[in-house]
Amino acid sequence: MLSFKSIIDNYFKRVNKNYIITPLIVISVILIIVSFLSPYYFTKKEIGDTLVFNASTGWTGDTLGGIMNPFIALAGAVLTFIAFYIQKIANDDIKNQFKIQQFESQFYEMLHLHRENLNEMTIEGYVFEYNNNDKSKEAKKDSKEEKITSGKKVFVTMLKEFESIHLICTKVFMFRFNLLQSPQKEQVDFLLKQFIFDHSYYVFFNGINLYKKNIERYEQKDITGFLNLVLNDFIKELESKRRKHLELGIKEFHLYYNTGSALSNSFKAKSLWLSFNYKPFSGHQSILAHYYRHLFQTVKFVAKQNENLITYESKRDYLRVLRSMMSNQEQILLLYNWYGGFGSNWEEKASNNRKNKKGNYFFTDYRMIHNIPPDLLINEINLREIFNDNYRSFLYEKDRKGEDTLFELIDDIYNKEE
Repeated sequence: MLSFKSIIDNYFKRVNKNYIITPLIVISVILIIVSFLSPYYFTKKEIGDTLVFNASTGWTGDTLGGIMNPFIALAGAVLTFIAFYIQKIANDDIKNQFKIQQFESQFYEMLHLHRENLNEMTIEGYVFEYNNNDKSKEAKKDSKEEKITSGKKVFVTMLKEFESIHLICTKVFMFRFNLLQSPQKEQVDFLLKQFIFDHSYYVFFNGINLYKKNIERYEQKDITGFLNLVLNDFIKELESKRRKHLELGIKEFHLYYNTGSALSNSFKAKSLWLSFNYKPFSGHQSILAHYYRHLFQTVKFVAKQNENLITYESKRDYLRVLRSMMSNQEQILLLYNWYGGFGSNWEEKASNNRKNKKGNYFFTDYRMIHNIPPDLLINEINLREIFNDNYRSFLYEKDRKGEDTLFELIDDIYNKEE
């Protein structure tokens, strides 16, 4: 709410910073002083002597009146201008206060909608009973029951599903990659890591059915021919694991491989663990698309405010409130959504655009994934590699450059090098 005190405080701040009002006040004071001293000057009297007005000095009074009146009138005009100007400043401050109130009202309404969107997220699934709680074996016959996952738990379980898809994709892609001849490997090598992530995220977001419809489009884009060999293998592997999970309740599959780096030949054994209770690999577009659109519009609404009204530091404070509502899993999946090419508007990737400050910078300038714990990321995602030198030039809060890091939970590479 507006208060008289806040209006007065803003007024004095504005007046003290204004380079017009102070000189005009000084000029007005000088004019008034001159008007009072002029009678002594024009009657040849020293200051302090008594002025004598009689018949013989009548002409002096007329002259003084003619001389003093312009000074007084001019001083009055200047003071009147100052009064109107100060009133304008006060009115502008009141208008700005109302605009800030309107902004805050809309922002907190958007936060309320964000919370509602999150609470309304549900995934319909199922749960089995297992002999001796061994979920790597078939479930008890006829033990399947309905189960609903909702709220923030949706993001926890979705992140586990994505990690499972990525592990399956890594196994299939790396198997085919190692069958290639050396010249073919050199062509595919620098694309492989991104290949695996992009195809994993596409299945996670859109599901197997839509992915199968787009195989031909993917194959046409790949000039190496590598994807012609691997995509059908990937789909068969996904469908096999989904069928066993759906019908038999089997969650754990041994002898999967995770390279640690998609470009490394040193394979490491790792079990595939489908630790979620719904039909795997069906896609989450129906709930995530709406969630991300509203989240993006909320951040954009704050970031694009006029800085004469909402300063950069204030914008960061508002977005801290929003980010505090997001779990670690929400921030990680937001990063994956952008890295997989679905949420490209969150952060400009093109280096030429970044040099000219075109596009949005919600991850760097506004730190919307600031709290990501690196140990929850898959091995192939390295924040230092992704946010490399092209991402060096981002905004800092005033007087906080040394501590205003890009990520909270890793050593900040940018500030250390400067």
